[in-house]
Order: sequence, then C-alpha cells, then structure tokens
Amino acid sequence: MKLISWNVRGLGKDRTFREIKKILREHKPEIMFLCETKLRVQVMNKKAEALNFQQCFTVSSNGKGSVLAMMWSENVTIDIKSYSKHHIDAVAQSKVGSYWRCTSIYGQPKTDEKKHTWELIRRLLGLSSLLWLCFGDFNENLHLNEKIGGNDRKMKQLKDFREVIHASGLVDLGCKRYPFTWCNRRFFPHIVEERLDRAFYSKNWGSTFQELPVLHIETWSSDHYPIVMEVIERGKRVDYCKKSFPRAHYEDMWSLYEKYQEIVKKRWMEQCNWKSANVTELFVEAAKRLMADLTLWSSEEFGGREKKMKKLIKEL
Repeated sequence: MKLISWNVRGLGKDRTFREIKKILREHKPEIMFLCETKLRVQVMNKKAEALNFQQCFTVSSNGKGSVLAMMWSENVTIDIKSYSKHHIDAVAQSKVGSYWRCTSIYGQPKTDEKKHTWELIRRLLGLSSLLWLCFGDFNENLHLNEKIGGNDRKMKQLKDFREVIHASGLVDLGCKRYPFTWCNRRFFPHIVEERLDRAFYSKNWGSTFQELPVLHIETWSSDHYPIVMEVIERGKRVDYCKKSFPRAHYEDMWSLYEKYQEIVKKRWMEQCNWKSANVTELFVEAAKRLMADLTLWSSEEFGGREKKMKKLIKEL
C-alpha cells in the first residue's frame, strides 16, 4: 500500500491539479494526504472524485476552505478517529492486511506556536496501541544539516522536536532522492532549502511491516515536494534494493568521474567571495550545497544503472 503526503499550497490551480494526476499515474497511492488545499469542502470532494478516490475527508477553516484533506481508494478501509486544523488521525487496513494507525500532521509554521504541534503529538501517542505511521509537513528540522541557506535553526527548536519524537517512541523512516522537501524558490545566494516533510514509525513497526524509506518527488507547482511512503507487511515482495538513510554520505568512487570534478568546481566557483570575513561560515554553506548536488547526481547517475541491471537479470 502506498501513501502520499503533500503540502500543495492551493489545489485550485490547473497546473497543480495536472501535476497531482501525473503523480497518481506514476505511484498509484491508496491514500493521499494534502495540506493547504484552500478549497471549499464541496469543491475538494469533486476534486477527489476526479482523481478516482472513492472517499475524501476534509477539515475546513472557518468557512474559508479546507485546510487538510485525506483521500483513499476502495482498496483500503479508513476509520477517522480525530482531527483538527493540524492533524487527521485514523486507523487503516487494506483488504487483506493488518490494522495500523495512520496520522497525518500539518505543523504550526510560526516559531512561537510550534509547541502546540509537539503537544498534539504527545496527546495522540496515548490514544492507541496500534502500530503507528505518523507523517506530514512538520514545519521543522530534526538536524542542522537539513537546511541550507538563510539563518541556521535555533538549537532549541531542533531539540524540542527531537525530544517529542524520542518521547513518543517514533523513528524517522529516512529518505530517498533529493534530501530536501521545501525551497523558497530564490536564486543563489538567496536560495533556502529544508527538509520539513517526513514520516515516522513506531519502534515496533518492524515486527509486522517493512521499514522502507520515504521517497521525495521533485515538483514545480508547490514550494513543497510530495513524499511517498509504502506500507508492506513482512514476507511480501518489495522492489527496493536497500534502505537509504536520512543523512547523505560521501562516496570515494565519485572522484573517479569527470562529472564529479565539474560539480565540485561549479559549486566552489559559485560561492566565489572566499575573501569574506566569514570564510568559515561560507565554507560550511558551500560544503552543504555541494553534498546536496553530489547526492542528487549520484542518484541520477547510478540509480538508473541499478534499474538496468535488475532488468537484465530478469531477462536472463
């Protein structure tokens, strides 16, 4: 079973709707969670029907339109347990699968209100003993390396987020492809990118389900990227060759390729002003951006080769 979570920043635009249809054709999720749809409930229900979802649950905001929407197909049963303008909590079950808890989160964007998101997660923890998948736009980073550009997050903000995740017994699923999920859509040197959207599972999740990393999908119709999750019971087939981890790692073999040299040279040249007084800060910023560039290149360059190898093995 696949799930997609996306902060669409308005579903009324034709471009966004076309992009969602394209994503659905490619990934075929049974459950889709959307933040900031900015559509009235009746319009959102029609959109869900046009996307071939049989059910749609929306949370409205003072009559101004829906803030959240959870859509699902006939292949899954969803029982909504609680909701607010910042979450939808449900119990999910596929036709032949186990019950599990499906909680979508839309975190408070303002710094002084983030404590309400952490309190919400703490309250939700005690409401069920089912295996738990908690996902969405948390509007916060777990680690300093999950943001490049702009001012660094205050350590207290990261610490508060990590503490509530640890206290709730949740584990980050990790991610595949590009390491960030939000961009301010500015050009260098003003660009800022962050990992704000993610998924967690309860520590005992692996006893029943496979622990699969989240897939980030690059899009242009929103400043957020959709994330794709997959819920597969143990013993059932999965196409991933190995698990990816949330932190990128440098690979020695990269240096053997000419493209690697081009990427490094380009990034260092773009940083340019090495005579700046804050040269250490400039170096750290350049290193972060370079690592993001190399991770994306590696995924595109070597990920395709792995797929070709699998195909050749099957043909043999």
